[in-house]
Amino acid sequence: MSTYYQKISCADHSTYELVIMRGQSIRVVINKESQIIKPLDIVTKSGAEFLIFLDENNTKQELRADKVIIEK
Repeated sequence: MSTYYQKISCADHSTYELVIMRGQSIRVVINKESQIIKPLDIVTKSGAEFLIFLDENNTKQELRADKVIIEK
């Protein structure tokens, strides 16, 4: 994983905020794999945004937001 953080778009950030508020799930690509996750929060640490979510196995994960691609 690159140590350089690529800021996510305002549209993606808004999408995460909306699905978090609604308690919904969303289809994303992580490590070239399509999956459905349930975002719980998006937080900023050390100048980067991190997405906290439940994966398909209902396991809580935290991943840098620029490593998650929302499927459109």
